[in-house]
Amino acid sequence: MKKILLIFVFVFIQFVEGKESTEIFNLNSKNKIPVFISEPERIDDKTRLVIVMHGRKRNAETYRDQWIESSKTLNLLVVVPEFSEAAYPGVYGFNYGNVFDQEGNQISQAEHTLSYIEPLAKHYLSKYSLNHKWGIYGHGAGAHFVHRLVLHKPNLDYTLAIAANLGWYLTPQDISWPFGLKDSGISEDDLAQAYSKYFLLLLGKSDISTKPNTPYVASIFDKVSAQGLHRLDRGRNFFKQSIAKARSMDVFLKWGMVEVPTKDGHSNTQQMVPYAAELFYERLR
Repeated sequence: MKKILLIFVFVFIQFVEGKESTEIFNLNSKNKIPVFISEPERIDDKTRLVIVMHGRKRNAETYRDQWIESSKTLNLLVVVPEFSEAAYPGVYGFNYGNVFDQEGNQISQAEHTLSYIEPLAKHYLSKYSLNHKWGIYGHGAGAHFVHRLVLHKPNLDYTLAIAANLGWYLTPQDISWPFGLKDSGISEDDLAQAYSKYFLLLLGKSDISTKPNTPYVASIFDKVSAQGLHRLDRGRNFFKQSIAKARSMDVFLKWGMVEVPTKDGHSNTQQMVPYAAELFYERLR
């Protein structure tokens, strides 16, 4: 009898507290991606999937841990894939979605890191028997990834995408990719479809550094600075340009922008996550 009681107590604790775990997502025989997961207090018909993209440090576990509280309190299944530097090197391999290499050669769609998100979402929706509504969030380098996902993969069936505090943008201007639409492979039809999806820019009001933060950014800082003085300024300008582009195309823009009253510069922890989580909770219901 005591043994049965102890088992019951253990199961009950798991039910109340939820759990964190790590597993390998086998996309195919070549690409095996570590995934860090935070489950809510219980999985039910109101649980919603949120995929979170880590930043340039490729620290998926840290990003998962930043979402644990929101996962529990807002009934979100948080899934954070880890794209290692070794397997997906540099800005081109991760931030830019592995769409083109550094020489400008187009990479097959099957090898785009952007292409991995749809099967990842389908897998976890099926595994946990969740409602079809799901969202994706990225901060910093992960936000580069998310906003390019929105533009390069307009057929993707996410319910809400959020990009927070990215450094520069794939703008709707007629300048060369990765800074504009020229030679991007994104057609006006693609753009119109992207504009018809719910996408939100989340900008920290204290993210106002005017200096490059990596050697790569320093090497392109003239192009980055042309988009605005700092991350907050560049985000505002990108949103204004997107409004103007949608108007010129005579299409309805379902994009939005929220400025978060942050105090710690370019930081994700406890600054952006609670706001993003609440937005997902409202939109995915």
